[in-house]
Amino acid sequence: MKTTVMNPVKAFTLVALGLAIAAMGIYVADADDAPGAAVIGMLLMVVGVVLGVKAARNRLPVWAGRTAIAVGVVVAAFAAFLTHHVVVTAPLFPQSQKVPSVVASAPPPQYAEAVERARELVRSAVFEQNLPGMSVAVGIGLPSVALAKEGTVVWAEGFGWRDVVTRAQVTPDTRFNIGTAASAVTAASAPLGLKNTGADAAKEWSPEAIGEEGEDFPPLTILRHVIWQPLGLIPMEYPLPGERATFYVPRSDDNPRRGRQLMYMRDLACCAKGMAFYSTPSDLVRFALATNPGSVNGELAGGMVMSLMTGRDNGIVIAVTSNMAHANTSSLALRVGDAFAEQMR
Repeated sequence: MKTTVMNPVKAFTLVALGLAIAAMGIYVADADDAPGAAVIGMLLMVVGVVLGVKAARNRLPVWAGRTAIAVGVVVAAFAAFLTHHVVVTAPLFPQSQKVPSVVASAPPPQYAEAVERARELVRSAVFEQNLPGMSVAVGIGLPSVALAKEGTVVWAEGFGWRDVVTRAQVTPDTRFNIGTAASAVTAASAPLGLKNTGADAAKEWSPEAIGEEGEDFPPLTILRHVIWQPLGLIPMEYPLPGERATFYVPRSDDNPRRGRQLMYMRDLACCAKGMAFYSTPSDLVRFALATNPGSVNGELAGGMVMSLMTGRDNGIVIAVTSNMAHANTSSLALRVGDAFAEQMR
């Protein structure tokens, strides 16, 4: 008699746990920014299947099965919420010194000390704001078209990741969306020969049409990410081709430290005619040296993503870009400029 009573109870528990674990496996496999998520998700789903098989061997009343399903779904949803919160708010880099970087070429010896100080400033900014990536370029010279065409960039370096999931690194050639700064910059790109400045259709920057009608229904997205793409049946969306940076927005308020999510396509096309305007810090520096525009900031989704500053007295030009809205690029540009100005005194 005791066994007859315990079997339904045991089966009920196994079904609930199996559903919860299997659902969590699917979620974890599809979660952003989770190292080894696919492997963890697969293991969780296997455990869920095993528990389900064990439950099937027991005689389970209909009411108990339905209740177990409901309980499993609730548990899975709650666990998914907690897991996602931890995943997207976890530090992307363990410490500032661990932020990877790629430099274009060794800076001139006379600026080596300033570059080292500036490099520390950028790494600290990426770590403290929990930004995916940043790119910086510095130019020094008199504003003239000739100098700009010859190239007066003394330092260009990319920091962090242009795509969080694939951990593709930011390089000096990584293209960042410059948002509202497009009107000031793109008109000069052709005459100055700025090859990494221009405009693309927004879909090139948001292949999954995040937040738009073309976005896939969530179950189809999960199938694509968990099954079809790992099997090679469908090509991966990220990292974006053409050295494009994947763009993110804070999940709440305007604080990148509270987590991130992919930026909506409508935010990428904020400027005109459904186009996303892009540039690299090196091109922005060449533009400033040629035109002397003063300070220019670019915003996307209501937050800053790039800053271009020109020192009127010393001819120092600093360009800072990020692939996270609400990055404090203007403050970092000022500090980088100060580091170079101190060495030039």
